[in-house]
Amino acid sequence: MKAYDKIWGVAEDNFGVITSAKAEEFGVSRQNLVAMERAGTLTRLCHGVYQIKHHVPGENDFYGVGVAMVGENAYLRGASVVGMLNLVPTNPGVIYVGSGMRVRRRLPREFRVKDRTACQTIQYEGYEGIPCQPVFDALKTAKNDGAIEGDRIVEAAMKANERGLITDEECSQFKA
Repeated sequence: MKAYDKIWGVAEDNFGVITSAKAEEFGVSRQNLVAMERAGTLTRLCHGVYQIKHHVPGENDFYGVGVAMVGENAYLRGASVVGMLNLVPTNPGVIYVGSGMRVRRRLPREFRVKDRTACQTIQYEGYEGIPCQPVFDALKTAKNDGAIEGDRIVEAAMKANERGLITDEECSQFKA
C-alpha cells in the first residue's frame, strides 16, 4: 500500500488535513510527507500539518482546518463559533482559536490564538465534529474580544436562543 493511501482516509475525515504525528502512526514518515508535498499531492499548511490537494472543501473547512493547524487540544472560540453557526455575519478573514497548551507553531496572521486557556468544549451536531466553546461562552468571548459589536451580539444571542443553543436566561444577559 502506498504512503498516500495509508493517510488519505484519515485526512479526508479531518477536512483533508493530516499531521506528521498522525501519519507516523500509520507508518508514513515525515520524509514521505515532504516527498508527497514536492510531488504536488499534499500542501504544507504549517509546521507538521499538511492537506491533501484533491480534498473538496466543505462549508466549515475553514474552521476545521484552522483548529487542526493550531494542534491538539485546540478549539474554536468567540466570533468564529458565532460565524460557524451562522448566527450573525462575522469577519471571514479572521479565525479565533483557543488551546489548552502553549502554541509554538507559526500560524498565518489571520489567526487569533489564545493559548493556555483550556475550556469546556462541545461538538455541535452537524458541524463535522469541530471542537468549540459552548455558544453562551463564545458570545461572551466575542463581546469581550471586541470582535462583534454590542447590537450584533444581541442579535446573535436572540438567534441562538430561537435555535435552542442558549437558554432564555443566558440570552437576557446580552440584552442591554
